[in-house]
Amino acid sequence: NSRTSRAPTRWASSALLRLGALAALNAVVALALAPVTTVLATVNPPAYAVVASMTMMLPMLAALLVPRFGSAIIVAFCTGIFLMITPLGAIAIVALSVPALMMELVLLLGRLVQGRSRPAAEAAKTDVPWTTWLLACAAGGTAIAAMSLLVLAPGAATPALVVLLFCIRVLTYATLGALMRRLRSQLRSAGLV
Repeated sequence: NSRTSRAPTRWASSALLRLGALAALNAVVALALAPVTTVLATVNPPAYAVVASMTMMLPMLAALLVPRFGSAIIVAFCTGIFLMITPLGAIAIVALSVPALMMELVLLLGRLVQGRSRPAAEAAKTDVPWTTWLLACAAGGTAIAAMSLLVLAPGAATPALVVLLFCIRVLTYATLGALMRRLRSQLRSAGLV
């Protein structure tokens, strides 16, 4: 039946509730980190890159718990709305949503490739491969690293610092992605999702 092989066009209310809860929790995490990141941004940019990346943990988890295009973007965007009260202001929306979008695009591409190599029913039941997941996380890290270049003070942006920050962002995002995938596995094992 062609109706069952298509992806649903409407979001289930349980999925939206899950995404809303993740966005609210992510906002709490980000607000708790805000005083630290505000200081680290000027004092120690590499440490800032690590700590600030933690705000992408729950959008990553959203992409795993609700494996539909847009899940991570919804959580990131809603978190950014909550974070408009921080010194970042509206930039928080962009700083969270663009990496989430990059992740989602890589995951979508991975799902399309996986769907072509497997029957539709089987592909829908399985996760994207680890390599695709880590590439998606690295794409998010690359996006935020590129955006970070725009806010670095021109005198401080030495080639060594730029390369270091790029590597830190990509590796931190990939590490957080691996941790979120492990957390999702443990939540499944416990019967919570």
